[in-house]
Amino acid sequence: MENYNFYKNKKQDPKFEINPKMQLQKIEPGEDYFPSKELIQAVNVALMLQKPLLITGAPGTGKSELAHHIAKIFGWEPVLDFSTRTDSVATDLLYRYDSLAHFHKVNIEKSCELSAKEIEDSFIKYQALGQAICDSIGYNKEKMAKRRVVLIDEIDKAPRDLPNDILTVIEQMKFEVPELKTAKDTSPTFYLKEGKKKDNAFKPVVILTSNSEKTLPEAFLRRCVFFHIVITDEHLIEILLGKTRILSDLKPDQATGFVKLFTKIAELAKVKEPATHELILWVWWMQKHGFTPEDIYNFDKEAKDQKIKSRNEILLSAVSILAKETEDWKKVTEAIKERAILNK
Repeated sequence: MENYNFYKNKKQDPKFEINPKMQLQKIEPGEDYFPSKELIQAVNVALMLQKPLLITGAPGTGKSELAHHIAKIFGWEPVLDFSTRTDSVATDLLYRYDSLAHFHKVNIEKSCELSAKEIEDSFIKYQALGQAICDSIGYNKEKMAKRRVVLIDEIDKAPRDLPNDILTVIEQMKFEVPELKTAKDTSPTFYLKEGKKKDNAFKPVVILTSNSEKTLPEAFLRRCVFFHIVITDEHLIEILLGKTRILSDLKPDQATGFVKLFTKIAELAKVKEPATHELILWVWWMQKHGFTPEDIYNFDKEAKDQKIKSRNEILLSAVSILAKETEDWKKVTEAIKERAILNK
């Protein structure tokens, strides 16, 4: 346990360095992701119908991770993601235009009029959906056509018109870049970006997530495949056992015990209920210190032995992984100290 006190170790030994084995390895998005059978069926429906898949569910249930999982499963390039804001417009998902740099080039440097390609190369940066459509085209032999997964996160934050606007782009597989219209180059090849509508092999796979903060337009919902994620205890156990890279020593009975205890703690943390990702982090931390669910159930606040008292302090510090509000932290901590969690 002494290795855990990094601060104390550093004060005692200036040459002390944190052992990488005492730190959690980076968990890549979509890594060891285990969708339920029902979610897999929803993905299959969306892929067959060539429709966007709208995912809802409580925060932390793996809505966004699904997109990364799909890209990994099919061996496609990394996900093109877009985090929706309250002021987002459809163009934000397609491209960004650096008007200031363009103005400087033409007016300050007194450059001659640029061609559409020169403007595109220097001042246009394609964003998630726009990049996916461009990738479906394939520019030349060096840039072959390819299929991408687009993640549009928290679509319910967007203004009312955005959902319908982007679905039109997805269905038509084209969008305009007016900034590329020049007197020097009038060819629509550059200002109109159009994907291969007749070749579904390259059509982007679009995953949208929503926290249901506000109602989405009916026209938008009619054109999507929908799925609501509900995580059961059985699924949580499966998820834990599937995290073999970071929870390699976890046994089925241990996973079951941790999930049962997690459910009881979640019932106490009403302000901000802990999510699946926090469960994974908590189990890793508990295992790293040799703790089991029984250590919480049998917590002895009256312990006199210094080693036990120190161990208790470390055990209670793990509450901060699950409880993120003061009220929740106090409730969970007190329940462990008083063994009240046994009665939940």
